[in-house]
Amino acid sequence: MSKLFFILPIFFLFIACEKVVNSGNLPIYSKYPTQLNTEWEYNTIMMFEYYDSTGHLDSSSTWDLGNTICKITNINDSIGNFSKLILFEEYDVATPNNIHKSWYVNADSGLYSIAYSYPGSSQIVIPKQHLKSLEYFIQTVKSFGVAPAFYFGLPNSNQVSDSIQFYTYPKKVLVYPLKIGSRWIELIEPFFRERFIRKQEIINVNGKSYNCYKVEADWDFNITFNDYIDLSRGLIKREIIADSLEIISQNSPDPEGYLKLTSISELVRITKP
Repeated sequence: MSKLFFILPIFFLFIACEKVVNSGNLPIYSKYPTQLNTEWEYNTIMMFEYYDSTGHLDSSSTWDLGNTICKITNINDSIGNFSKLILFEEYDVATPNNIHKSWYVNADSGLYSIAYSYPGSSQIVIPKQHLKSLEYFIQTVKSFGVAPAFYFGLPNSNQVSDSIQFYTYPKKVLVYPLKIGSRWIELIEPFFRERFIRKQEIINVNGKSYNCYKVEADWDFNITFNDYIDLSRGLIKREIIADSLEIISQNSPDPEGYLKLTSISELVRITKP
């Protein structure tokens, strides 16, 4: 039996449950903003910090990876048998024709990612704790994107076309209401990950202050992944930190050194209709 026929009953059960919880008791300002034509622009900086032979950071370099646009282009979209989905489109300013799309349900119980597409992309592989190709690792980190749900490529069996892929189980990006102490299962496949909130903090980004929930990740990979969410503006900052990465040359399997890699995407502007 096709895996698609296994996915469909799960999705319909999910939609039925969401109709129950969408009672209208949760005000719109308590949800992630999903107004049509809202557009966010982010800048991403990647910093490389290198360890010396004594285990101390002794040098660093910084790369500007450019700006990324994320925009809500439809709030009643349909894909396959699914309808009433919110469509986010995302692209790098330098490559505007390479558009990543992701579809969501913004229910009273939480924000769910249902499917995504990334035309022309290869499958994304979670990086191991060594660095053979700097360019490959940079592209992998960039693949996290700046949409509410960052994404990885899923197995080909989950594809219903050349471009659209559905999560086997809806991905719970956020749980409502957002509050300190919340913890939820975000993903089961292709790997297990929980998200949690243990504090709310005011951060300054590009001269503006935002009151954010810090949404952290609990998973098996030695990568720190934090989102800073302001419910009136959405994602303000996304940081990814991979520490103690081995630098491996093409000629030897032995590490030449170690580094700490930090990627930070910050809000440049938000435009609302």
